[in-house]
Order: sequence, then C-alpha cells, then structure tokens
Amino acid sequence: MIRFDQVNKTYLGGFLALKQVSFQIAPGEMAFLTGHSGAGKSTLLKLISLMEKPSSGTIHINNQDLAQVGYRQVPYMRRHIGMIFQNHNLLMDRTVFDNVALPLIIEGYSQKEIRKRVDAALDKVHLGNKQKSFPNMLSGGEQQRVGIARAIVNKPPILLADEPTGNLDPKLSLEIIKLFEEFNSVGVSVLIATHDLGLIARMRYRTLTLRAGNMINDGLVDGLQPDDAMANGETRYD
Repeated sequence: MIRFDQVNKTYLGGFLALKQVSFQIAPGEMAFLTGHSGAGKSTLLKLISLMEKPSSGTIHINNQDLAQVGYRQVPYMRRHIGMIFQNHNLLMDRTVFDNVALPLIIEGYSQKEIRKRVDAALDKVHLGNKQKSFPNMLSGGEQQRVGIARAIVNKPPILLADEPTGNLDPKLSLEIIKLFEEFNSVGVSVLIATHDLGLIARMRYRTLTLRAGNMINDGLVDGLQPDDAMANGETRYD
C-alpha cells in the first residue's frame, strides 16, 4: 500500500528533512508516526500525498511508483488518499455541507451523488445535524470531524492525519482516534502523525519513530515485515 525505499528529502538551503527512510504500511494497516517537532513527520506525509517530491529514493503507493506519476495524474492519485490536517483548513465562509462536498465538486460528481456521499460522511462522524452550520459555529472537535468527513467523502483507501488531535483535550482526542479505528476496521489504511506519546501508548498500534529525519524505529514485531504481520492476522503491535 505504502512503501518507502531509501528516501531522502532535501529542501532549498541544504536542509535534509528525511535521510534514507525505508518502511512499509500494509493494506488495511493502522499505524502511528511520531517524533519531535521538526523530525520530518509532516514532510513524510507530504511525500505520500504528492505535495512534495523526494530528492532521491523511491515511493510506491498502491504499487505505483510516484516518480512515474506525471503532473496531470497527480489529482487522480490524490483521490486515493484522504488528508486530515491539525488546523482543519476549512473554508470559514462555507457551510459544513459545502466544505465536505468540495472534493466531490472538484471531481465532477452529480448533485444527487454529492448529497448522498456528504450525508453519509457527516453521519459517520456524527455531524449529520450540522450540515447548515458554518465552521465558526462549531467546537474544535467538531471542526476536526468536518475535516475528517471531507477526507473520507470520496472513500479513499488511504487516510493520512497530521497531528489530528494536537489542539484537542484527551477525551476528544480519543474520540477522534476511535473514528480512525472505525475506518480502519473496514479496510482503510491509516497513518497518523502525532507527538502525543500518551495517546500512542494507550492505543498500542505499530509506531514509526523519526528523529532528525532518520527512521529510528519502525515498530515491527520480531523482525516481521508489515505484509507478514498482516498475513498472521496482526494489526496491532505491542
């Protein structure tokens, strides 16, 4: 599903954000990505979502080498990846319905299909009664759930989340993570970047750890590769 092989990312000015990073996320797996601020978490997610390109190394998504993806193919590839941001990135002058519908409008769905999918997505995050509300009328946790609904409205097989609980209290954080578990339970691959070690410890999923751009721990069980663990029915890691 997601595979990095010896990936480096260097920004202008010579800053090396990722150094020889290699790992795999299996289809249907849920994992956390952790590390201190500036460790490279956001950069890694941007590479997966084609917001950035690696300086060297290879990245495969759904067996597609991203180096072979042309400029015009990028929007198509992004349809298979739902991206959730810490700061929601909602349009404050649009209703909840319109925010969630935006990816479908861009892709040219019919009004009937847009209505059906937005209704389903908002019901999934328990905001079916907030369709006509504007983002500034919602709590922080509700705004985050709108962002999640927008990310899943086109039913992507991969969900990426960049510090999705960073601005939430522990109770709301757990509610958000449980939503990700629900999506994962139906086969969606989920990768969550967070520095909340307490939350990670409670959930006991596989954890990938970055330090200064290096992958210092990939959370594998007894040396098993992700595909091996999935074959053995193991989706959680101690």
